[in-house]
Amino acid sequence: MAEFGLKKSFGIDNGELDGLRPQECFVLGYELAEIDALLLRPGAIDRPVHTQNRDRILQSCKEARRPCELKWLPGDVSESWQRLLVPEMERTNDQSTGL
Repeated sequence: MAEFGLKKSFGIDNGELDGLRPQECFVLGYELAEIDALLLRPGAIDRPVHTQNRDRILQSCKEARRPCELKWLPGDVSESWQRLLVPEMERTNDQSTGL
């Protein structure tokens, strides 16, 4: 049996997930966990994300001290998706020398 542990608050104290099916909640949680893992890596991020995760993703980027931008996907009349853009992490002298 797999065990799942909450790594950080999902920010759902005010009924933000009310009305969503358990499968939808799982997808949003999985997406946020993926974004959190990507933010730990120095590479750029360019991917679609659910708009229902917008505030949580912005908070994750803020906590990771990574600038980000969310743009509406062209042609998506549902307004269910946004494009997350996070530039590559700048290297410091310590990172470039391995110290």
